[in-house]
Amino acid sequence: MARQSGVTAMQTAAVATGAGTSILMAGYNRAMFQVSGTFVGTITFQGTVDGTNYVTYALSDLSTAARTHSTTQTTPGVYIADDASGLTAIRANITAYTSGSITVVGSASE
Repeated sequence: MARQSGVTAMQTAAVATGAGTSILMAGYNRAMFQVSGTFVGTITFQGTVDGTNYVTYALSDLSTAARTHSTTQTTPGVYIADDASGLTAIRANITAYTSGSITVVGSASE
């Protein structure tokens, strides 16, 4: 049975730009994220190896048959980081905000 981390609240009803809480990826190679809320804004997922410097990380949108990869998300949905091996953390950075509230939760797994 694959090991899974607990669910981490990365952004909770956020109403401004900001980095939010990271999920730790040590020992995991995949992560799932759920974006919810009614909002006009942009979430940019970012990964790090050194724990300090974060770079943009593309995720697959599970709502599309082709599993389209994108570095930014602007709608609620479920997204997956298929191969995150080597990353120590992933965060959901709200890089643009106009209105509403944004919630992002994440969980890592083997």
